[in-house]
Amino acid sequence: MDKLREIIKYLEGRQARFADAREHLFRQREIYTEDTRVEQITEQDISGVGIKVLYNNGWGYASTSAMDMDSLRAAADKALSLAKYADKSAVEPVVLAAEPRHTGRFATNIKENPFEVKISDAVGALLEAGEISLKGKDIIKANGYLVLRNMRKKYANTEGSAIETDIYTILPEIQATARANGEVKSRHYWASPETAGYEFFRGIDFKTNAARIAEQAREHCFARACESGPTTLILDPEHLSLTIHESVGHPTELDRVLGYEESCAGRSFATMDKLGKFKYGSELVNLVADNTLEGGLASCGYDDEGVECQKWHIVKDGILNGYGVNRELAHKMNMSRANGTTRATLYSDVPITRMPNLYLAPGKKPLTKEQLIADTESGIYIEGMGSFSIDQMRLNMQFGGDAFWEIKNGKITGMLKDVVYNALSYEFWRSCDAIADESEFRRAGFITCGKGDPMQAAQMTHGASPARFRNITVRRAK
Repeated sequence: MDKLREIIKYLEGRQARFADAREHLFRQREIYTEDTRVEQITEQDISGVGIKVLYNNGWGYASTSAMDMDSLRAAADKALSLAKYADKSAVEPVVLAAEPRHTGRFATNIKENPFEVKISDAVGALLEAGEISLKGKDIIKANGYLVLRNMRKKYANTEGSAIETDIYTILPEIQATARANGEVKSRHYWASPETAGYEFFRGIDFKTNAARIAEQAREHCFARACESGPTTLILDPEHLSLTIHESVGHPTELDRVLGYEESCAGRSFATMDKLGKFKYGSELVNLVADNTLEGGLASCGYDDEGVECQKWHIVKDGILNGYGVNRELAHKMNMSRANGTTRATLYSDVPITRMPNLYLAPGKKPLTKEQLIADTESGIYIEGMGSFSIDQMRLNMQFGGDAFWEIKNGKITGMLKDVVYNALSYEFWRSCDAIADESEFRRAGFITCGKGDPMQAAQMTHGASPARFRNITVRRAK
C-alpha cells in the first residue's frame, strides 16, 4: 500500500485532479476432466498495477507488471500524459460523484484456502462423478469442470481511501452425454458458483447428481418434440439466471443505456426517460441488485473506483427503478453517489460499469415449486441454461434450456425436447403471474460475462425462486 500512496502523492504534485492506483493479483486454476481421465489443468498468476488519472476533463490509464518505483512512476507519467491529450478533446466537464473516504479490508470468509488443498482432491471428486455417470445406460461421455479463483487488490486514491480486498471464487460443473434413439443429448449439474473457500466444494453432492444427470440425458433422447405456439412456462432458478442476466442486467447498465457501449455490444431499450414509470414486469416482479450479498460473485466490499458495494432495486413492483451507475455518470441520474458497480478483470484493464449481483425476489405468499406446478393446467417446466439470443437493444430475445418437462393437469408427465421460447423482454416479465416463496430460492451466476473493448470478463450472482410466465410463444428448435 505504501507504494500506491507514494504514486498518488506523486500525481497530486503534478496537478492531477483525481487519481487512483490499483494493485491486482489474479490467480486462477482450471481443472477439466473427461470420462475417467484428466483432460487439462491450467494455472494463471497475473499481477500488476493499474493507474487512472483525471486531468481537468481528460482521463488517462496506464499499467505495469513491475512493482519497482521507477516502473510505477513511468506508468503514472504515461497515464497523466494520456489524460492531458484526452482533455484537449473533451466535449463536456467530468463530474465525479462524491464518495466517503474508506480505509479497511474486505475478504471472503473461508475455512480452507482452495490453493492450499492438493489438486488430487478436486480431480478425484470430478473423476468419481464421471465414473458414476458412465455407468448409466447409453452414456457416451462424462465431463467435469472446476474453476478456483483468487483476486487480491490494494486500492488508493487522491481522496484518501486505502482499501484491501481478498476474494475467493469456486465454480464446479459436471455433465453427462447420452446417445440413444438416433439422438445425442446432454444434461449438466452446475452447483451455483460462490465466493467461498474449498469447504464449499467439499459440500457438493456429486455422486447423486452424476447418476441423476446420466439418467435424464438418456431420457432426453426419447423425449417428444414440443409443439409450437403460446403456452405457460415455469422456469427454475438456474434457467432464470440467464434470462435475468440478458434481459435485465445488461439493459440496465447506465453506460450502455447512454450509448457508450453501442459500437461494441449495443444499446438498451430501458432508457432514462422510462425511469420510475415504465412497466418492466408485472407487479409481482422485484429485481434486486445486491453487491452486499454474502457469497455473491460481485460482493467485493468496494469496487474499483473505491465505492462501497450497495443494494438497490433495478425493478420495483414491476416498474423500472434503477441502473448500475459509476461515479462519472451518477450526475446524469441526479444521484449524489454511485452504487459500487465499477470493476476490472485484470490490472491492465480499465474499470468499467459491470452488472451487480441481481436476483428476482421470491414471492411473498407461501408457494412451493410443487404447488406452482399443481396450479398449472398445461405448460412446460424448464430447468437449466441453454442457448440464447438477444438483439442489440436487449429487447427481442430467445432462450433454450437444459431440460424440459411437460405439465398436464398439474403434473409432470414426461420430458420434451428441442424447446425454445421467444418474447420481448418487458412482455416476458409482464407475463409473470406467480413466484414461489423464499424456501425455493436458489442461486446461479457467471464468471465469464463479457463486456468492453478490449473484452473483459466479470463475475456476478443471480438468483430466483421458480416463477410462472403465461402466454409465451414456444417453438421447436431445428
